[in-house]
Amino acid sequence: MLQAKDLTYSYPGGGIPALSGLSFQVSPGECVCITGNSGCGKTTLLMALKGLLHQGRLAGEIRFNGTDMTAEADRSAIGLVFQNAESQILCTTVYDEVAFGPENLCVASDEISLRIGKSLDAVGLSRFGDRNVERFSAGQKHRLAIASVLSMEPRLLLLDEPTAQLDSVGKEELAAVLGELKSQGMTLVIVEHNLLPFLDLADRFIVMEGGQVREVSDSIPNDYLPPTGAFPAVRTCCANETTPAVIVDNLSHAYPETGEVLKDISLAINRGELVHLYGINGSGKSTFLRCLAGIAKPDSGAVEVAGIHGPYSGRLLGKVGYLFQNPQRQLFEDTVFDEVAFALRKMRMPKDRVQSAVSEALGICEADHLAERLPLSLSFGEQHRVTLASVIAPRPEVLLLDEPFAGLDIRQRRRFLSILTDIRDHFGTTVLIASHDPLPDPAWPDRALTMEGGAIVEK
Repeated sequence: MLQAKDLTYSYPGGGIPALSGLSFQVSPGECVCITGNSGCGKTTLLMALKGLLHQGRLAGEIRFNGTDMTAEADRSAIGLVFQNAESQILCTTVYDEVAFGPENLCVASDEISLRIGKSLDAVGLSRFGDRNVERFSAGQKHRLAIASVLSMEPRLLLLDEPTAQLDSVGKEELAAVLGELKSQGMTLVIVEHNLLPFLDLADRFIVMEGGQVREVSDSIPNDYLPPTGAFPAVRTCCANETTPAVIVDNLSHAYPETGEVLKDISLAINRGELVHLYGINGSGKSTFLRCLAGIAKPDSGAVEVAGIHGPYSGRLLGKVGYLFQNPQRQLFEDTVFDEVAFALRKMRMPKDRVQSAVSEALGICEADHLAERLPLSLSFGEQHRVTLASVIAPRPEVLLLDEPFAGLDIRQRRRFLSILTDIRDHFGTTVLIASHDPLPDPAWPDRALTMEGGAIVEK
């Protein structure tokens, strides 16, 4: 069904090719999982198959159902779900989003209604048709993006990191959905770091490295099996570790469409603490972090962060760093250097200090070699490291991280935690991570919390 031969691609202004002589094929009805370290070319490959690489230099051959996929070829039978689901969600409500594709294909209205119902049932969102998409969690948005692609009835479905924003239940549900699609004859190509949910679904596993196919296997390669057990963590206590950095008292918040999402939360986090907040999609984690960062105003209760009562974002500059779930939401400068320097310049820091602070932050995040790159041209994992550098450059007292592991492989996730420990040890920074997945190092946090139905409980 799908053949790629000697694919080579270089981004505009890029040096090393993102794809380099890559060849592989997929048979009708087959499920192939593609993995590899962040930046190895996985997403670029999917973009090439869908015909979305409009700039740069693409060479080689792509054939779909025997047809040469030239730049003008019709690729409507190839569906692609992006790694960042938000980038392909265009409408306000769920129904409108799922209807958008078939409407643009001039499908009859009765048929569109049938496709909407079928697609939403497939991803478990049939009860949310009138819901405002902005009130969805990241995991729900990812399922919505899958539904919007399914409504166009593709014959080949490409998925880029489909489990990255899903909790354990969501991963199981997604695997079941894809298994049903495969049983109906759908051909699947899945790019993933987390291969376990697809153990019984995938026919083959392909490992990419440096834009090439390194290995093909019928089972999950050992290098990509998740770690077992805990890893030792080094602790360096802070002198002021009993001084609260975050104080929350009876915090509650509700949205008109969903009702109460935070329920009478009271919590104190000390200076220099490493805290992990775990919860399934939709449990309220992101809303809680937004309240701490001064982006959302709670309906009731009190919040104090870095000594500031009732914080709002303008007052927290340089004191609180907030890493968004989607790093692309906070990338807007032309170079990585300017991105990391933005907050420092806004704080009117002298030029020489800006230079040294940016260099220090990029070095800590192992991103100094990216200083002159365009941020939006980087891989998802590289973008995460750049956004982390931008929020730690002012040396904030409190660092809030919302689902920071998306787009990072197991090795990079462990290294990310090590970087956060170094930041805490160097600057006494309080670090709060919110995620729907267990940490790659269970021994990393000083304290582990669980959010259930908008309330926080100690593990």
